[in-house]
Amino acid sequence: MLRNTILGLAATTVLATAASAQFCSDNSYRLYLVDAAGNVPATTIDPVSGETLFQFATEAVYLAFDPSLPSGTYYVHVTDTPIDGFDEVVSTNDPMDRFVSVTNTAGVISLSLPFTNNQVPATFGVGLNGTGQSILLSFRGSDYSPCKWKAWYGDNWNLDNGPNNPYLLAGLLHPTTGLCSVRSYESFSIGDGNGSDVTGSVFLDTDRDGVRDAGEGPLANWEVQLVTDTTSVSTTTDATGHYRFENVVAGSYSVELVLAPGHIATTAASYEAQVCSCADVAVEDFGAAPTMLPCNPKPPCYWSSCHGKQKMQQCGTLWSLPALCLVNSWGQHCAPGNFTSFRNFHQQCNSWNMGYSLSCELSAMHANITCGFVDPNCVIQDPCLGTVTVGSLCNQAIANLCAHPYTPPWSSSRNHQTKLKNALQRANCNKGWK
Repeated sequence: MLRNTILGLAATTVLATAASAQFCSDNSYRLYLVDAAGNVPATTIDPVSGETLFQFATEAVYLAFDPSLPSGTYYVHVTDTPIDGFDEVVSTNDPMDRFVSVTNTAGVISLSLPFTNNQVPATFGVGLNGTGQSILLSFRGSDYSPCKWKAWYGDNWNLDNGPNNPYLLAGLLHPTTGLCSVRSYESFSIGDGNGSDVTGSVFLDTDRDGVRDAGEGPLANWEVQLVTDTTSVSTTTDATGHYRFENVVAGSYSVELVLAPGHIATTAASYEAQVCSCADVAVEDFGAAPTMLPCNPKPPCYWSSCHGKQKMQQCGTLWSLPALCLVNSWGQHCAPGNFTSFRNFHQQCNSWNMGYSLSCELSAMHANITCGFVDPNCVIQDPCLGTVTVGSLCNQAIANLCAHPYTPPWSSSRNHQTKLKNALQRANCNKGWK
């Protein structure tokens, strides 16, 4: 009798469990696909499968969690969408980075990776409709469903068959909690299938903060490489600092910046790019800046002193003065050949002929450069000329003196020459350095 009662209770429990399992369904907590700003893209109907596809113009696809999802750890991956039902995992990130910790605070979702092995942090975007966080999906293309994928997340996983088992997320009752498992999925497509160009840009990061600020211009003619395990192709940036690798075949790539001599990278010097050949792939900007250069000029009066004389003799400064197109008060080209004449040249300097005043500042900066106090790649911020390197400023001054040696008060060339003189004067007095 007791046995029958126990059997009866067991049967009742089994029936109750089976009954409750019937009410467990997928997508109870919806998966949202958004862009980096949290916006949901337009959808279309797949003419083959009849399912809804979220349409993305680029491969920057982010997964946003349901605002009502309970806090916890969830597994995220991406599969293809074959018609025959035999899915393939196409996630390209570290398997441990597929575990995402979700913290739900009054409907605001924040994310972290609790078990990450990846030294490169995951990219988090803005959550659904601009609230909370989303996570960038990492995936490759598939020959079986070109330009179409399915994103998944759930809390009931079985990794016994490895992370590439497309059926590792289970539904129905959770074996540990006894509650309905979370399992949600959505399909999406990218581009029009007409191939991928990999694009990006390189900029001069004058403040070395790794962020492209207003006014930070392009770096032209810089080499960028597109690299795989077995191949490498190169291109160079155009006048606007942009580069483009055209018609890149599907695969995993590293986009690498080749640093010009005397420069350092202020951003990452290499970015990973997953190409599906469905749409163009935009790579984050590369930033670079001159290495920490000596930018410690001595003022013009130093170069008229005994210490300045000794340094110029050691550096051979006087021998190179003829290349500067220096002029005197009457616009005559001259090049002091000894220290006494150099000192007199500076002590008698006046601005009746602005070319003479410019010559004095230029020769002082030339001494700073030849004696190692200032590197030509040092950058100044001038109120009239903007951001300019010392080398460029000196070259402008030389060209101007060669073209306009005599600029008295009525000269039409005097105004620009004054700007060059003032910029060099500020630099020589250790002002305006960036």
